[in-house]
Amino acid sequence: MVRQWNERGATLILVIGVVATLAILAAAITALTVNVQHNTATARTQSKAFNVAEAGLDAGQSALWVNWPKPVGNETPSPLPSVNPTTFAQEFVSSEFPPPKTGAFIDVKFYDDDGNMANPGMRTGYNYDQNKNDYMWVVSRGATGSRAAKVQAMVKKVTLDLRIREGVALYTDSTLSTKGAGNQPVVGLDPPAVAASAYARGGWIANTDQTDLEGGIALNPDQALPLEQRTKLTDIFPDAILTSVIETANGAQKVYHSQGDIPVEAWSTQPRIIVIEQGGVDTKDIPDTDPFGVWGDGQPGNGDPGILIVLSGDMKSTGQQKAIWGIVYLMDGILLEGNAMIHGMLIAKGSADLRGTRAVNYNSNVVNNLNRPFALTVKVVPNTWRELNPHSTP
Repeated sequence: MVRQWNERGATLILVIGVVATLAILAAAITALTVNVQHNTATARTQSKAFNVAEAGLDAGQSALWVNWPKPVGNETPSPLPSVNPTTFAQEFVSSEFPPPKTGAFIDVKFYDDDGNMANPGMRTGYNYDQNKNDYMWVVSRGATGSRAAKVQAMVKKVTLDLRIREGVALYTDSTLSTKGAGNQPVVGLDPPAVAASAYARGGWIANTDQTDLEGGIALNPDQALPLEQRTKLTDIFPDAILTSVIETANGAQKVYHSQGDIPVEAWSTQPRIIVIEQGGVDTKDIPDTDPFGVWGDGQPGNGDPGILIVLSGDMKSTGQQKAIWGIVYLMDGILLEGNAMIHGMLIAKGSADLRGTRAVNYNSNVVNNLNRPFALTVKVVPNTWRELNPHSTP
């Protein structure tokens, strides 16, 4: 006789086993999902920290472009380049780039190079271009949340020679009108200059009772030459140089819609270039940068002169004494009266109406200083960029 076993509990055991297996699989998938999400979040945070560090490197290049730090004599240049952490952080959305748990959001440092381009290294003892070879290192550390990143690169200053013609006090494509007062010629010379030229392609309307051009100022000295051989504006201030100067001002955020948009500090900060898109410029509203006026630096002509460019509109002066040390370039015309004076060079494509005592003085020191190389840009030297301590924590 065959016995029959009671198998009524076998199905329950099978069900329990399947449920347990599914539970284990679910727990494993959950753990894996959490782990993946954590790793993804960490990777995203690390990527954001890297982006902050890279942006800091760009900001460091901009800081060097505005103020390339070289020693003056035996002194360390001041101020040294820097990246303002508060201003820098304002460019990032705090919900996406929260402050780091420890340390600074951005920390940018500058070091001199060792002069060995075959195997470039840095000299951390110098935060300026001590060897004056136009190479420096920028080291940027960025941090957000729980992650940080650090990058570095050697950068090179690319310079431009302005190549402005010397010996030109004034140029206008239109009419030059002069009406001096007292014994002072309207167009004159600053020592040590003893001679200069003035070009008025539309002719000269002068006072009938006095000489408005100082001895040594030659008006249209090329008048006897054929028209095609006479001096043109581009011979004095080439278009390519004008474009480069405007691009430099634009990169330094020193191009303004109108005079009223210019912050006071812009007149004294580097580069000393101001570009105004719309005219209506009055010299009395330009703030003095030193006791000698605008861009005199306490050493008139030998200091740090600047360039003022007005792309559309006239320039005038009303009442208040104002001295500008540099080159003034106007796409339209100018009216200078009272005590206004430009020390350097004046270019006005429109008419130039000069009145009062002394409106323009050719200053050879100003032009020579502006003809020195200035920083056109700062670029990364190939094969010097690297990331340091990747996947780090603050």
